[in-house]
Amino acid sequence: MTAKISISTAYKISQSKKDFFLYRLSKDETRIIDFHLTNDLTRFRNHFDNKFKLVDDIKKQIDFNLKIQL
Repeated sequence: MTAKISISTAYKISQSKKDFFLYRLSKDETRIIDFHLTNDLTRFRNHFDNKFKLVDDIKKQIDFNLKIQL
């Protein structure tokens, strides 16, 4: 599944020193509507329905199209 991200979100992810990216998708699952960058996965995991990725993996995927593979 591929989701679009905004320029500001891509910048926040690329500059982050956090380990985990937790996210909530839109109903059609094409856009990220809410996210949180954290080092403490257990604290925020239930708020985001266990949807998370490693920030290092996402940094490698960010390209000029501003799309990431979830």
